Amino acid sequence: MNDLPQSDYLRLAEAALRSVEAAADAADLDSKREGGVLTLELDNGEKIIVNLQPPLQELWLASKSGAYHFRYAGEAWLDTRGSRSFQALLQQALAELGGPALELD
Repeated sequence: MNDLPQSDYLRLAEAALRSVEAAADAADLDSKREGGVLTLELDNGEKIIVNLQPPLQELWLASKSGAYHFRYAGEAWLDTRGSRSFQALLQQALAELGGPALELD
């Protein structure tokens, strides 16, 4: 569990979702947001889902290529199993599914 105050977690997690939404819009990639769940739908019908997990203070990323949990560590959201960044694994999932590269903040 992180030691972040819940308000900091929510601010950082929401900023991450907004960044993905903005990058998806700029890349003309379909996205749909429902509360803390963001779904990216590729032209080939494949989907990537990013969602908030407030009780655990995590971001989750799920796609056909795998599922990952991220915690905020210092300056970035890092995978809880391998310490890879959220941005890197999102880009990897998009590439594996034939989607565009996103320019994330």
